[in-house]
Amino acid sequence: MKFGAALFLTILLTGCATSQTTISYSGDFNLQVPTKLLSGSTVFTADGLSVGWPEGNLISGIVITKELESLPSDFDLKDYPKYLFNIKNKNDLDKKTANVLKSSTIEIDHSFGIDNLTIKSKFDTDIYSACKDEKCIAFIIKNNVTDHLLSLYSQGITEEELISLAEGI
Repeated sequence: MKFGAALFLTILLTGCATSQTTISYSGDFNLQVPTKLLSGSTVFTADGLSVGWPEGNLISGIVITKELESLPSDFDLKDYPKYLFNIKNKNDLDKKTANVLKSSTIEIDHSFGIDNLTIKSKFDTDIYSACKDEKCIAFIIKNNVTDHLLSLYSQGITEEELISLAEGI
């Protein structure tokens, strides 16, 4: 599946004559990237679909589901970034879920700083992002999508650039 997605994206990138190239993470989350920005880039898969440049810049995305994060079936994924960034109190959750999210919060705080949180809302999309030391993480929530969300990681790309890309999803 990953090879097929990478092959499809490679064909899309090489055959695209328009000014925008689509990187599809799911049917609901499609990143529109200016084609000229993809010059010299390499598309690859690790945990998710990624684009890297020779100078070390990187954009990587992964679809987050309840199953992937070992969350209970009644967990509302729209609250996922709220718990990670301590907007919502984890004490209301069952112990196992609270511990999973606490561990993720510690990692996000160490890598990106939870105090660096920026929240943007546009149309039916909410973007929660944080950046530190030229590395960013963003969680993109679509109000009409309940079974998954998109997490983007970037390196060497400003928060403004990452949010601009995420707003086009």
